[in-house]
Amino acid sequence: MGFKKFVEAGRVAYINYGEDYGKICVVVEVINGSKVLVDGPTLGVKRQPISLRRLIMTEFHVPVSKGVKTHHLEEEIKKYKLADKWSETKLAKKLATHEKRSKLNDFERFQVMVYKLSLIHISEPTRQAEISYAVFCLKKKKKKK
Repeated sequence: MGFKKFVEAGRVAYINYGEDYGKICVVVEVINGSKVLVDGPTLGVKRQPISLRRLIMTEFHVPVSKGVKTHHLEEEIKKYKLADKWSETKLAKKLATHEKRSKLNDFERFQVMVYKLSLIHISEPTRQAEISYAVFCLKKKKKKK
């Protein structure tokens, strides 16, 4: 398995810093080794140069040519169904969960904590039984010797 997330025209990226933090965009053109021109007309990102340090490349690649115009890019994004594909990724789900948890009030955080503790106590006897059985088997082997 080789590297698949190359910086190229049409590559979809997640912005991890700055004014457009949390949005996805499409690379339109590579300016130099450290900057690219991005655009995201349906995604809320204006056409602008941005540093590669502020981007996380995704596995998605919209089939567009280098230096594509905004209205053509908008059509391709809709055809590619980028918003639907993005919402199915692990990163998007993780960000949605983080956003949801950040909006919880004190009582809701308490409910989550109690629920997690109940899961631990449910699985505890099972784990103890497995450990007990393993210890029993080891003791049995020692007695045979």
